Amino acid sequence: MHRRTFLQRMSAAAALPWLAGATRDLDELRRGLAAVPDETAFWREVRGRFLLRPGLVYMNAATVGATPRPVVSAYTDYLWEVESDPENEVFGPPSHRMEDVRARGADFLGADLDELALTRNTTEGMDMVAQGMELRKGDQILSTDHEHPGGSICWEWLAQRTGAEVVRIEMPATVSSADEVVSMVKSHLTPRTRVCSFSHVSTITGLVMPMAAIAEVTRPRGILLACDGAQAPGMLNVNVHALGVDTYASSSHKWMLAPKGSGLLYIRKEAQERVQPLFLRSGYRVYTGSGGTRNVAGILAHGVAMGFHDTLGRDKVEARCRELRRYLREALKAVDGVKVITPEREELCGGILTISLVRGDAGKVRATLAADHDVVLKRGSAEYNAIRISTHIFNDESDVDRAVGALATVMRGV
Repeated sequence: MHRRTFLQRMSAAAALPWLAGATRDLDELRRGLAAVPDETAFWREVRGRFLLRPGLVYMNAATVGATPRPVVSAYTDYLWEVESDPENEVFGPPSHRMEDVRARGADFLGADLDELALTRNTTEGMDMVAQGMELRKGDQILSTDHEHPGGSICWEWLAQRTGAEVVRIEMPATVSSADEVVSMVKSHLTPRTRVCSFSHVSTITGLVMPMAAIAEVTRPRGILLACDGAQAPGMLNVNVHALGVDTYASSSHKWMLAPKGSGLLYIRKEAQERVQPLFLRSGYRVYTGSGGTRNVAGILAHGVAMGFHDTLGRDKVEARCRELRRYLREALKAVDGVKVITPEREELCGGILTISLVRGDAGKVRATLAADHDVVLKRGSAEYNAIRISTHIFNDESDVDRAVGALATVMRGV
């Protein structure tokens, strides 16, 4: 779908009664943002739209995001509406509004409408991709040892079922350049490689994989390039056509701040003959014979979450995530006993910063930060004794200062 067509459809949808509450909340946000005098006030206005408990420093959007008030309100309104007339709302004409959300999802990822399906999460999307492929004994699936289980178990299942082989690149803790990554991929390709599957943003180190450069290597060879996009949409302004990937699965309840259990799956038109999961047997529309009944209220609120990001500006959100991550990296220089393993080059990192603890146990440090300081970070890879920190738009510099100060205090005691 062309962007103009999408905007026309969403403009028409915005006039419908069912969107009244969500449109009102987003319009009110838009007016509030237009009145702010500077960037600091802009992000303070945005921060005020979240429901996070006072005093809590929450820096773990990479696990699950904090859904803003306009989305929560829309979700509850839609749930009331669905239950007021269940059959008609779920299966009748009102259910067609879910297709507007799918159109918005296609626009959000830079895809065409007939390439985009709504899912519950990244794992489900990755499972669909693997389930929909036919491989043979001896075929190879190339991945890395830094993948999330949600993006790797599907390939292990497919290999076990078909006799194919999963080959994993041993990734270094810190990558120095995009060329280094592309060289590692090239060196592991063989005439038997049929699939390459990589995370767009590493859940372990925060590395942003140079997917477009990798696609330049895989596509001429006829290798399907699958992407685990769990950590990107809502943090980075993603365009799957520009990335050159064949499939892209994501979780909208992380950085996109949508209701829990919402996601997107892109399958490039030219790859759809090779990827035919049962769930999409009847097509990519939200309700189909092969997909069945859906969570109507959650899906409609998913659309409002994308509207929330569009109100702020996706490029602006990405810039803010990166700005806070840079501020965090600088602040961590004053903390003894930690080493940053997220790449330094700007094009290789986004809103995730991972640190390796030189001493102490990362799990215990993380638990102490939560229990004694009300700071929520993520226990990272045991291999690196790591803690992962996410910087999102509901955070600000004072959150970073509190988190870093608390970490310094805890590290002095270990």
